[in-house]
Amino acid sequence: MRGIALILVIVAGLGTAVRYPFAGALLWTWFALQNPHHEAFGFVQTTPLNLIIALVTVTLWLVSKEKKVPPTGIIFWVMAIFLVWMTFNSFFAFDPTWSWPYWDRTWKTLALGLVLASMANTRQRIYATVWVAVLSLFYFGVKGGLFTIATGGHYRVIGPPSSPIDDNNTLALALLMTLPLANFLRLYSKQKSVSWLLLIGIGFTLVSIVGSYSRGAFIGLAALAFFVIVRSKGKVWYAAAAAAVAAGTYFLMPAEYLDRIASIGAADQDASFTGRLTAWRVAYMYARDHFPFGAGFYGPQLKGIFNYYFPDQPYHAAHSIYFQVLGEHGFIGLFIYLVLLAAAFYQCSKIASLARSDPDSKWIADLAMALQASLFVFCVAGAALSLAYYDLFIIEAALLLPLRMLVARKTSTRWKAGAPLMAGIPGSGPAAAIEGPARLS
Repeated sequence: MRGIALILVIVAGLGTAVRYPFAGALLWTWFALQNPHHEAFGFVQTTPLNLIIALVTVTLWLVSKEKKVPPTGIIFWVMAIFLVWMTFNSFFAFDPTWSWPYWDRTWKTLALGLVLASMANTRQRIYATVWVAVLSLFYFGVKGGLFTIATGGHYRVIGPPSSPIDDNNTLALALLMTLPLANFLRLYSKQKSVSWLLLIGIGFTLVSIVGSYSRGAFIGLAALAFFVIVRSKGKVWYAAAAAAVAAGTYFLMPAEYLDRIASIGAADQDASFTGRLTAWRVAYMYARDHFPFGAGFYGPQLKGIFNYYFPDQPYHAAHSIYFQVLGEHGFIGLFIYLVLLAAAFYQCSKIASLARSDPDSKWIADLAMALQASLFVFCVAGAALSLAYYDLFIIEAALLLPLRMLVARKTSTRWKAGAPLMAGIPGSGPAAAIEGPARLS
């Protein structure tokens, strides 16, 4: 029954995309982030629905009057260069038959990002993309929060199987990344009921993050709280919320959770942490020995590589976005990846700075800051997770391209002689949709 319902939703979405191709892009985003076919049963689990949605969407987009080229900028060019290098490096992978399927998934993720960068060129479309991202992951956040409460926190919350976020650590990071975006939507919701529902969703998602028992998520949550408190105007409110979460965790979670978090202070004696250090050394040594290439997608975790350097150690993944890229794509790949992260972070600040000069663009400034907070927690918590090419990270970086375009248009319009401050953005719909307080129904 779930499979039939899912197929009907897909047919309806692609049917809408015939006239409005952006609907297909939203459907593609939903599948990339939530993997709803894994929540169903039967043939939908093995049918390449995501590929079908992507192909139909791209075809309808190409034959439509939609803009075909994304706004250019440093993020666009770095993404393109990164894809070229990853492709070139894959020809020199330790085991190409192992690495190419992962390359296939990664380039499709980048393709989705660039499609969104091209099509999400109005305020309404950007909002819609953020809504899809938040709702896709809040599905797991709310469900995990309810599970944690029902079980008294004695069992770990894990992610959906056969997905990039299928364990407790990666799911927790994905949920952490959604919190700033959900808060942005909450602040810009005109309907009080929607605002309250988002606040409740944030609460359950926080419980789910704690219930994941992820030590990396605990550090990421602390880093996110610090970042938001430092960068926001409502420091007292956010500090009080952070204190409430910390107190609730301490008094309500079972002793085994507190013991696990306390083990962070004795990381050098923890087998999991020392195993990660070994994996990081493998990534570094392979990249050093095979400069300028890496072992290919997920190559360093193969037994032939791992046990070559450490014969008596159990082989496993890098557990770090930085060492993951280093081991897989070498020092050049890591450099490009770091440039992408730095460019995304800088663009958030630049966009926010430009938008603050125009009261009508306040929503752009606030969204840029929400994206920056999300990227910040990705960089911090991702230091202990193999999630370098995660869809939400690519989507967030890509959204900065149309955001930069919108704020550039607003700024240039503002400084033209005689141009009113509240001038509409070409192609963004009726002026009423972009004027006045930036509120979302």
